Amino acid sequence: MSDPVREAREQLIRVGLTGPYGANDVVPDLIVRSWRRSLSNAVVSTAPPQRYQDVDTDSLLCRAAVPVLDRWQHQLADTETTLFLSDRGGSIVARRTSDSKERRRLDGVHAAEGFDYSEDAIGTNGLGTSMVERRPVFVKGSQHYSDALAVNACAAAPVYSPSGLVLGSVALAGPSEAANPIMLSLTREISQQIEERFRASSRPEDLALAMSFMRFSSSRRPTVVMDHESILANTPGLPYVSVASHVMLWELLNSYDWSSSSTLRRELEGTPLEVTARRVVDGPREHYVVHFSELNDASDRQPGLALPARAQGMGTEATAPGRQAAAVQLVDGPRGSGRSTAARELRTKQGRSGPLEVAVVSAEDATPWTAIDRLLAGGTDVLLRRLEEITEVDAVHLATLVEGHRKARTAGQRASSLLLTSSRDQAVTAVQALIDTIGPAQHTEALALTPERIPGLVKAILNVVDPESRHTISPAALQSMVQWNWPGDIAELADTVSGLVSQVTGSVIERRHLPKHVQQAPPRRHMNLIETAERGAIIRALDAAGGNKSEAAALLGIGRNTLYRKLRHLGLDAGEGSI
Repeated sequence: MSDPVREAREQLIRVGLTGPYGANDVVPDLIVRSWRRSLSNAVVSTAPPQRYQDVDTDSLLCRAAVPVLDRWQHQLADTETTLFLSDRGGSIVARRTSDSKERRRLDGVHAAEGFDYSEDAIGTNGLGTSMVERRPVFVKGSQHYSDALAVNACAAAPVYSPSGLVLGSVALAGPSEAANPIMLSLTREISQQIEERFRASSRPEDLALAMSFMRFSSSRRPTVVMDHESILANTPGLPYVSVASHVMLWELLNSYDWSSSSTLRRELEGTPLEVTARRVVDGPREHYVVHFSELNDASDRQPGLALPARAQGMGTEATAPGRQAAAVQLVDGPRGSGRSTAARELRTKQGRSGPLEVAVVSAEDATPWTAIDRLLAGGTDVLLRRLEEITEVDAVHLATLVEGHRKARTAGQRASSLLLTSSRDQAVTAVQALIDTIGPAQHTEALALTPERIPGLVKAILNVVDPESRHTISPAALQSMVQWNWPGDIAELADTVSGLVSQVTGSVIERRHLPKHVQQAPPRRHMNLIETAERGAIIRALDAAGGNKSEAAALLGIGRNTLYRKLRHLGLDAGEGSI
């Protein structure tokens, strides 16, 4: 027997997104829209979901939803239906079914905890499509984009936070022949019960943040409302939101002297943007409302924050590809400050993408000066690291290499570049003189002096040590990283991030996972002597009490509420939750 819905879907796949297509009222418009998105995302329609990752079953969403799912599982027993809960990324985080046969069938199509049922992973389905459409949906049989799901019927509804953000979705699914439109009404009811539990369990400070945000949610002006744990953005404000931008904005806002002015206006370095911020002190905890706007011609703006978010690319000027690179380029700075990375970035900005050979000067090994010169003559770029290790004797070889390469480039005999890294203060006198002659193209600083680099470095390190993107960093954890002074510089940061990736089993690296000394890093704002002494005393009391705040308060001779207030003020509040 022919299936007109399946035929309509296969016709769309055949003609593609640009070909002539008409479903002839066989398929609802909502399903056709979803099919088109599925086709655009190159979803494979012939296989069950393949993406899998460990999920956080202790998230705020799960805590609110699990009692509701357990109660409805009991009420829906013997109905051949299964309850699913997904997070906002589309991964199934909970499944409830009382039928062992149905459980085995669902396992066969990977409809189980950990598998990705987002629309861009598996195509049209209840869990994923309801979040994209932001409304309840009913997907039956061949309306599913994946053939593996064509025997199912699924009613699903998104779950919203008090501020109107989609937290995930809940679905009621079963065999297609047992489908009933009442499933959609039940799913709406289950979703509303989860939202009510989430609202009731929300902290007062979270609700205060949500109430502030509701005033700007429909504004056309890019706006975010944030405290040190959370950030909410309206639609125009989404391009400016990331974990990194949240952390750096918080550092800026928290270090500002609000007694001098009730409004902060500051341009974002490297962008045509400025922020206008004000502090909201009503409610249990202060938070901030931040507006973004195009930078005008006013000259009295304070330069300050460079956003490490998507907005940073707006208006920044990079060296045009193909521009002639200098024959010799030197990056100077303390060891461990990212000199090598900066040298590679200089090379990339000048459009050079050919082979790059790296040589490291060492006191134990002879530097291969002849081999380096031969590589440069053959057209290969060379990065020579750690000039501060060169002796007075070898300084002559370095000077000869630099001078010879420059002359060959000027004469048109070579097209390669020589990149150098150094720490002038640690170099011998002859090398210092040569560094001064060359003139550094860029200076790098220790991480303690350039904390704005830390979010970008953490992301770059994660890309290397976690190529499957199984982990993300919570804002609170990243904030502690920004506050720590990293005496071991980038090597210490890389070792810390690598260790966290190997040790943390969940998908979110939170502040509690960080090494203790990083968790307890003081805020970068200046603290007076009393604050410094209080902070040290609180840390010692918490250690003595094994982290128990009530016992720590008793040891300090203060009330528990006073301790909580001081923990927030002194940057020791490690409370955070993942949604």
